[in-house]
Amino acid sequence: MQNRTKIHSALAVSAVLASTALTAPAFADSPNVVTTIKPIHSIAAAVMEGVGTPHILIDGAASPHGFALKPSQAFLLQGADAVFWVGPELTPSLEKPISSMAAKAARVEMMDADGIEHLGLRDNDQFDSHDHGDHEDHDEHGHEDHEDHEKSAEKHDHDDDHDHEKEHAHKDEHDHDDDHKDEHAEGPSDEDHDHDKDHAHDHDDDHEKEHAHKGEDHDHEEEHAHDHDDDHKEEHAEVHDDHGHDHAHGGKDPHIWLNPENGIKIAQTMAATLSEIDPDHAATYKANADKFEATITSLNAEIAGKLEPLKGGKFVVFHDAYHHFEHHYGVEASGAISVTPEALASADRVSEIQNRVRSQNITCVFQEPQFDSKLVSVVIEGSDAKVGTLDPLGTELENGPGLYPALLTSLAVSIAGCLKS
Repeated sequence: MQNRTKIHSALAVSAVLASTALTAPAFADSPNVVTTIKPIHSIAAAVMEGVGTPHILIDGAASPHGFALKPSQAFLLQGADAVFWVGPELTPSLEKPISSMAAKAARVEMMDADGIEHLGLRDNDQFDSHDHGDHEDHDEHGHEDHEDHEKSAEKHDHDDDHDHEKEHAHKDEHDHDDDHKDEHAEGPSDEDHDHDKDHAHDHDDDHEKEHAHKGEDHDHEEEHAHDHDDDHKEEHAEVHDDHGHDHAHGGKDPHIWLNPENGIKIAQTMAATLSEIDPDHAATYKANADKFEATITSLNAEIAGKLEPLKGGKFVVFHDAYHHFEHHYGVEASGAISVTPEALASADRVSEIQNRVRSQNITCVFQEPQFDSKLVSVVIEGSDAKVGTLDPLGTELENGPGLYPALLTSLAVSIAGCLKS
């Protein structure tokens, strides 16, 4: 009888092990990567293709601006090896959860990735003027930021980290751990800390200072944050009140992925980060990033050809999310109904945009699938403007490596279709 019991126990254990094997991930040894929005998830999926599949926090029609992390999602951050996100400029509610729950992960803010082209936020006057010179100045500032960070990094004794980061082309992308030692007394082990230092993200110094939760004993961080803040104050003397949380970095537009060249830089940053975490698959990450670059470069040329004849066309967007796409292809919007989708447009603003649509002979007013279209209907009353649809996130597109190129294509098709008709 006892032997029979042992046999049954052995069979039960075998069944459990077999079941576990069948339900385990296809790439059990791949890094656990967490992303925030669909476009960033898509780029990560392209870079990780053949190795693993990244997780996504903000899926479907959820807006990143007012997103609240669900308790059921906390385990994703807690088990993350890498977190790829745009930054607190886009999703401010995720700053604390990412820094605390993913303390041991490589946390990469793409707003700080090397080579990213930045643009400043627009106000009504900038929409009116279409001053491309101003936009080009913002572009220069975007590249100069990285030079500023290099100089700032030299001011404190992080030369080793700085050189390491330059070598992998993402020098100032994930430096959270010094702050976490202050915030979390129980912090990571020495080994984990060394790993995290290798993935230092200098901009956390700035974010921590701006949000008043940085330890006083980090003098070098204060110097860096001070220098960085001064640079941004000079670049962007005015920030529209409606932008609120959007931009601790002095008024930069966080929708960086809508510039295809930025998309390529994001992929390269991901590949470099993942190669350090998972050197066994470094060659695959590099090959995937190169393939992604070739695909997007070809698509970029195709979209440029499609939109070239439409430069000068007049259209209004639902909220100012498309500046990076517009500026890159030279098709600038004439206005936005709402500065941010969470800030309801006032009656005065709706009236102002309505008058602009009529007086400037606006051809198209674009709505977004995530938001009520009633405002758009009000804005086009009494005009000949048509209604189109733009979506900066690809909410209705299937997640995966193909989403990002499909997103860029859909924006081009929508703008071209509405302006041509």
